Amino acid sequence: MQEKSGRTENGFFGIIAVGIILVLMGVPFVGMTVMTMMMLAPEARFGLPLALATLLVVFLVSDFTGALISATGAGFMTAFIKSGRSFRFSVATASAATVFASLFGTLLLPEQSLLSGDNVETLMQLYSSAGMSSHKILFVMEVLMYILPSLLALWAAGGVLASGAALKLISRRKGVEIEQPGDLPMKLGLVPAWILIAALAVNLAGSGLPQRAAVNISIFMILPYSAVGVAVCRKILYMYPQWLMLAVLAGIVFPPLAVGVLMITGILDTWFDFRVRLKSIYERKNQ
Repeated sequence: MQEKSGRTENGFFGIIAVGIILVLMGVPFVGMTVMTMMMLAPEARFGLPLALATLLVVFLVSDFTGALISATGAGFMTAFIKSGRSFRFSVATASAATVFASLFGTLLLPEQSLLSGDNVETLMQLYSSAGMSSHKILFVMEVLMYILPSLLALWAAGGVLASGAALKLISRRKGVEIEQPGDLPMKLGLVPAWILIAALAVNLAGSGLPQRAAVNISIFMILPYSAVGVAVCRKILYMYPQWLMLAVLAGIVFPPLAVGVLMITGILDTWFDFRVRLKSIYERKNQ
């Protein structure tokens, strides 16, 4: 980590917003953020013991899977940041590891995870109080169980991303920059694109377990490609700030359409590299 020169932005409202997102995502990701901050503190003599104490609190408040998620995300993020890897790479690696930890913890101890009997019963009571019939409730539960792996993966990866954002904002508020200035823009290569194409093909032509795996892979790929789409959108709004209100309005009024547009943009960026093209347009316009 390196000290920032000059005036540091407070980012107070950003910290509050990300904090609310972390709380909504769950206790494991709040604990992950606290643990990572303690282990990354440059002069914290008791950073590791305090992080272990935080992990114990997460285990007592949450469950085994929650503690496993917190430990995995904080451990990978801290290890890669301290080894000198870029912040984006560290968060991406921690996200991937946390996805596997959430799936492994759920399979190992389902009653100590989101699949516990109490959670399922609470969810069914919630649907019943909303006026849904028992037949519709069973259908919804079957659908949720079918796509549960992708939902767990999205939850875990999204929580790590929120934790990384909170870590960056808090560090920046303290006058410390943990993201390297020369870090490359987020871009997915050809391998994820072909994985998605193969998953869609299996989804159309397959059946049984391969089709279920393909469906869950397709759903999970919404997250990384939407993130690339957001990066492209940021570049567009940087060049044309007058479109900001239109983008916000589209996201509020048509959220499914907005997510779809972001995902398709992220997929097409693999071949068209929109940000390079936008940069060329911006430079020609300035000249």
